[in-house]
Amino acid sequence: MRCALLFAVLIPSSFCLAQEPAQDATLQTLLKEVHALRIALERSNQIGPKVQIALAKMQLQEERVRNATRQLQDVHDQVARLQNKQGETADRAKEVEAHLAQITDPKERKDIDMVLRVTKSELGQLATQEQQFRAKEGDASSLLLSEQAKWNEVNDLLTSIERMLAPQP
Repeated sequence: MRCALLFAVLIPSSFCLAQEPAQDATLQTLLKEVHALRIALERSNQIGPKVQIALAKMQLQEERVRNATRQLQDVHDQVARLQNKQGETADRAKEVEAHLAQITDPKERKDIDMVLRVTKSELGQLATQEQQFRAKEGDASSLLLSEQAKWNEVNDLLTSIERMLAPQP
């Protein structure tokens, strides 16, 4: 009976000693997971505002790119209209010159000559306007390229944040 009592006391104490390293390992694993979770939360709290700022910048930059694109398209349209008008005016000038060559009456010739001078003056003004619009077109094109470059920078920032958020192996 004494042996049984001694056996009953020794077995649970040796069982507890055998379980203690397993409990330590489990506890250490849990502590590591809690630590990793804390780091993940801190990282999330740091990255969240960065993501919001980057998204706001992206939206703003997209609007700027849209505006610059619209501005460039408007200038392209104005140049096209101006070129059409120049073509029509040049055709009209040729018609007036051809008509002038056929007229022999001095008074009528003088009137047609005046129309021709006005038409040629209009062509000169149109050429000047075209140069001005071409300059605006260059400015608008440069602005668009600049805004697109800024958009690319913000996009790169979002890509780097995305990489930071990706699970680490």
